[in-house]
Amino acid sequence: MRHTLLILSQDALQYQQALADKLPADVSMLVSDNIDSVASMQQQITLALAEPALIRPLLPKLPNLQWLQSTFAGVDALAGASLADSCQVTGVKGIFGPLISEYVFGHLLDYQRQFGLYRQQQGQQRWLSHGYHSIQGMTILIVGTGSIGQHVAQTARHFGLTTLGVNRSGQQREDFLQCYPLSQLHTALSQADIVVNSLPLTKETQGLFNASCFKQMPHYSLFFNVGRGASVNEKDLYDALTQRQIAHAFCDVFSVEPLASDSPLWRCPHLTITPHIAAISSPQQVAHIFLDNFLRRQQRQPLLHQIDFTLGY
Repeated sequence: MRHTLLILSQDALQYQQALADKLPADVSMLVSDNIDSVASMQQQITLALAEPALIRPLLPKLPNLQWLQSTFAGVDALAGASLADSCQVTGVKGIFGPLISEYVFGHLLDYQRQFGLYRQQQGQQRWLSHGYHSIQGMTILIVGTGSIGQHVAQTARHFGLTTLGVNRSGQQREDFLQCYPLSQLHTALSQADIVVNSLPLTKETQGLFNASCFKQMPHYSLFFNVGRGASVNEKDLYDALTQRQIAHAFCDVFSVEPLASDSPLWRCPHLTITPHIAAISSPQQVAHIFLDNFLRRQQRQPLLHQIDFTLGY
């Protein structure tokens, strides 16, 4: 059977290059960065490698789509989308853990060891030492113990941190001293020096981190959001930081991106903002996952990283 593969991404040409000469002759590629250019080919498209938000408006017009490989880890943009029951959707996993770990521990070490202060002093030609607190022996709570959370936990162990986790059921995971169910999030938060949110966005996690959560955290605690922006109530986070309920937050994701220029978060004390750069995958990495799944599909094997929309991930 012949297939038409739609590649719909801002990096469409890079995906095309990464897949060139790696697909069978009976698979033709339709490459675009917008849905308007593929209008005449909609009936022919059977496979897709696409950004969730870009392809969502097109899905009702793709009656023959059999498999959609997302180019992103987060697929909340597809929640409630019009998809045929026979269409499989797969996500991206396994490549973000190391990058997220670099982000979390890069910021954590910079903050704890006051490296920013020493950079300022260097420009002022000041030789002045300051005390600091080692991260060894601190307790880190990782909310979301999937592939990303597990890699952060492995890194934490090497730094000598006590590692706790939170997931839907409280299922115990390797590299975690203890995991709590999501229903006991407050209990876990009260024990944490560092909280890392790596949860996907679901009905359960929408606005999960709110005022009551921040009040449970010790006043000296640090909060990282590397999951989804909408899982944090941003007004409550602003209040928690300005009222010094928590010491500092590092946010890479926001409910609306780009973050509006008039957002009070830009001027929020004790908040570090980065523009969704904690874990940027390359088209080559995602193409490798696609090709692995393509081969599995040919061999009638289960596809990796299948999305269960009843769970939201």
